[in-house]
Amino acid sequence: MSRSFVFPRPRPRGLLGRRLEADEQWVLGGGVLAGLLALWVGPGIPLKLLAFVVAVGSTTWATLAPWQGRTFLKWYEIRRTHRRLLRDGRLLYKSLAPKVGRNWDGSPRPVQPPPGVPQLEWINARTAFGDLAILLQPDEAMFTAAIEIEGQQNFGGLDTEDKERLVGAWDSFLKALADSGGRIRRIQWLSRVVPTDPNAHARDAAQRRDPGAPKWLLDSYDSLLRTVAISAEDRRLVLVVGMPYDARLVAEARRYRTLHEGFGIVLGREVEEFIRRLGMAQLRWVRNLDEPTLASWIHHSYDPSHWINDTEGMDRATAWPAEVDARDPGVMLSRSWEGADPWHSVTAWWKQLPVLPVGINFLAPLMLYVQDVIFTVGVTMDLVSSDDALREAMADVTNEVGQADTKAGRVADPREAKERRTATAAMHDIANGAAGIRLTGWVTVTSPDPELLRRHKDALASGATLAHLRLEWCDHEHFRAHANTLPLAGGLLKD
Repeated sequence: MSRSFVFPRPRPRGLLGRRLEADEQWVLGGGVLAGLLALWVGPGIPLKLLAFVVAVGSTTWATLAPWQGRTFLKWYEIRRTHRRLLRDGRLLYKSLAPKVGRNWDGSPRPVQPPPGVPQLEWINARTAFGDLAILLQPDEAMFTAAIEIEGQQNFGGLDTEDKERLVGAWDSFLKALADSGGRIRRIQWLSRVVPTDPNAHARDAAQRRDPGAPKWLLDSYDSLLRTVAISAEDRRLVLVVGMPYDARLVAEARRYRTLHEGFGIVLGREVEEFIRRLGMAQLRWVRNLDEPTLASWIHHSYDPSHWINDTEGMDRATAWPAEVDARDPGVMLSRSWEGADPWHSVTAWWKQLPVLPVGINFLAPLMLYVQDVIFTVGVTMDLVSSDDALREAMADVTNEVGQADTKAGRVADPREAKERRTATAAMHDIANGAAGIRLTGWVTVTSPDPELLRRHKDALASGATLAHLRLEWCDHEHFRAHANTLPLAGGLLKD
């Protein structure tokens, strides 16, 4: 029997059935205090009750009731932040890369990243597999490094047993990482799809054809062109690992000449060991993303006209585009040094994973069937140890059972029963050895003009619907959400 996946309905545990952030707690508390004050100083009982209901009801609605996909309080904060950044001028970014120069040792000086991207410190590490760029994100207290992976060829055409074996190998690999006590606690998959011209090679060969060449040589090359299959899409797969910044890591890095050098050596060894263990997951390492390669990848994310493999002149200063315009709430504009016209980008997050049983290939409509669209899909996973994952799964089952309406004479909601079965199945899977993770997904689509962007958004939304995903476009926050599809292992809240 082929494996199926069912993701439970998101039900965060906390006060009033969900976790409340600090501003939500303040608003709710202020509404209750205002209602009590009205009961105390009001002129009459009807007015007292009316003022109490208005004060408490309005704050409860603003904090808990969904409005256009989010609560009013969340929309207020998002729009307030956007207006503040708009007034400050920080939503119109212009790179200072041509002006910052270099240090005395010849290394490039870092450049302020575009809005929405956290502050970064670049560290170069040497490994047995080549140089590696490690990024320190002080705000997230995390180091990240990226390597390119070769995707499994023809995964959809494999037998069910082979698919099960590959998925099981990845599951075992995640469980070994989570329970080993190592430094890698976060993993991000990035799939970058860029349409290419399948006839470009033939046209280039025709332009370079030498009429004076022997006929047998021309015929041989024509036969070669007919034989070689040229893909119409360039697909790149990158695996990003995240390592927390903690006191134990700092203590180990201090044993070396400088802290910067110590981080490079210690974390380089950690990533090197990770690459050696990729065989457990049936994955093949392609290359490390060193500073020029990582900078080229980031630059390409903002301007697809820049080829990913073009690393000439790419470093921590030129990684960012020439301009980023995030003033429009519905789109982010970015322009490279090479191009005159800006590219239009929007980002959506996976608001809901499939609530129906889906197969191993459930993401194929989004990842493979969307044609002629430039987009990036990012899936970020936090690794959870088996004991912690089992404890959280048991809490989810308790939450589902506690919220079930089992009053006598009332027909049970079949959706509630399905959610309980899903939560119970997840608990038993973890108890039987499945890996525990917390995950989220993001997708960024980029187009050269607004009309094409609208069509590409519709194509991606259709693919997501066929994959049983619900997307929510991050209006007013596209510049911030775009960073979650960069190789920074972002998109998940810190514990």
